[in-house]
Amino acid sequence: MTTTPDAPAAPLLSYAIQTTPHPLIHSPTEGELSLARLRLLISNPHPTPVRCGRITIVLPVGTIAADLAQTGVGIVATATPHTWSVVAVQEDVLIAVPQNGTAEFVPSEHGREDQVTASLAIELTGVKVSRKPGTAWVRVIESSARPGEPETDRDNPKMLEVIKSFVRARRDLPAGGTGQAPAGETAADEEAESTANLTARLGTATSPDTKPATLVPRDTPVVLAWQGPTGEQTLYSTAHPNGIPITFPYATFPLVHDETFMVKTSAGGLDRYDSVTVAVSKPLMNGMRADSLVGSPALTLDAASVTIASTLNALAPVKVEKACTIDRAVTTTSATTPSLISTGAITASGANPEITADKLTVTGALQSDDTLNATRGKVQILGQPIVKDVRKVTDTAQTDGFLVGFAHDAKVMLNAPNAKAYQSGTWGQGRATTALPVHRGDPYVGEVEQDNRGGQFVFYPIGNA
Repeated sequence: MTTTPDAPAAPLLSYAIQTTPHPLIHSPTEGELSLARLRLLISNPHPTPVRCGRITIVLPVGTIAADLAQTGVGIVATATPHTWSVVAVQEDVLIAVPQNGTAEFVPSEHGREDQVTASLAIELTGVKVSRKPGTAWVRVIESSARPGEPETDRDNPKMLEVIKSFVRARRDLPAGGTGQAPAGETAADEEAESTANLTARLGTATSPDTKPATLVPRDTPVVLAWQGPTGEQTLYSTAHPNGIPITFPYATFPLVHDETFMVKTSAGGLDRYDSVTVAVSKPLMNGMRADSLVGSPALTLDAASVTIASTLNALAPVKVEKACTIDRAVTTTSATTPSLISTGAITASGANPEITADKLTVTGALQSDDTLNATRGKVQILGQPIVKDVRKVTDTAQTDGFLVGFAHDAKVMLNAPNAKAYQSGTWGQGRATTALPVHRGDPYVGEVEQDNRGGQFVFYPIGNA
C-alpha cells in the first residue's frame, strides 16, 4: 500500500505584489534585458496575531514564458521595517528573517484579506525580466504559527501571479483580416500579436462617437470600443477591481474622476493587456492632501462652507469671504475674516497677541487673564433697570445683578441667599442707601422697616435675561 504525504499547509499571512513598471513588459528578444522592481506587501488578515520566523521567496528564473527573471544575478533586496533582513541564498531563492528570530504580525486594520494593510514590505530591485511573455508564479514558503502553536513551514507554489505582457511593433492585418503569418508563427499567433486599439468615446453603446474621448465633463459615461484580436475579454476598473466579462461596444458608468480602464484579452493561448485613460474636468475629490502649495497658483474652494476638522495654522494673513466653521482650536499669528464662527477655542499668542473684529459675539463665558480695556466707545454690560417705588419688594433675579434700596429717615434691609445688607437713615438727617449683589435665579427681598416710610428699590441686571 502506497501512502501519499500530506500537502503542506497554506500560508497564514496575506501577500500582494506590485511591479514597476505596470503592466510588466517582457524584455526584447535581443539586446539589453529590461529591469523591473517588485514590491511584496505582507500582512495578517486574521483576527488573531500570527508569529513568523522566516519567509522564503522563490523566483522563477530561466528563459521560458513561465519564468519571471532571465537571471537572478544583480537583484538587490531590502525590507521595511528594518528589523527584517533579506539575503539571497541562491540565485532564485531569497530568505527574509526578523531581527529577534521571530516577529508577530498583528491583525490588519480591517481584518479582511481583500483590504490588506502592509505590516512588512520586501522590495526587489534590479530584476532582469525574461524575454518571453507569459504568466510567472512566485512561490512563498513561510514558517509561521497561530498563538499557542509551534511554527510550521507553510508552502504555496503559486502564491503570487506576475504577468509579462506583450510589446509589439505596430502592424495592421490585411483587409478582411486574412494574410500570411510570419515565418514560425501560426495564424492564431498572428491574431494574438496584431495591433489592438482600445478607445473611449462619447455617445451611446448603439451609436458611439467616432472621436476618442480624452477629456469629458464630470458625470459623463463613455463607450469603450475595441479593434483587435478576438477572444475572452475581461474589464478591470474602479467599479470592477476583480474584473468582469466584457463585449464591445461597452457603455461605462458616469465618470466622476480620472479613470483607467484595462482590458485583458485571452487569445492564442496567451494573455495581453490594453488600457485607456479618460480625464475628467472638475473631478469629484473625496479627499485631498496638499503637502506644499508654495509657488503654486491660487487654490479656490467653490463650496457653500469649508469645514476644518483639525488645527489650522496660518503663518500669513488668511482672508475668508464665505462662512468658515471651525470645530477645533484656531492658532494664528495673523488672520483677517469678516465672519468667523467657532465652536471651539480661539487663541492668539505671541509677543503682542491681538484679536481684532468689528463685532465679536460671545455666547459662552468671556475670560480675560489680564486687563480688559475699551479704548474707544463704551462697554455696555447692564440691562434695563427694574425700578419699584414700594415699601417692600420681593422677586427673583433673571440675571446676575445688583439690588439697590433707598429710603428717607428709615432703615433699608436687603436680603438674598448669599448676602444681607442694611443701612439706617437717622430721623430728619437724610437718606439711607444700600446695595447687594444677587446671582441669577436667586430670590431677593428689599424692605423699608418703618411702616410709615416709603422707599425705592432698583434691580440693575448685568446683561439681558
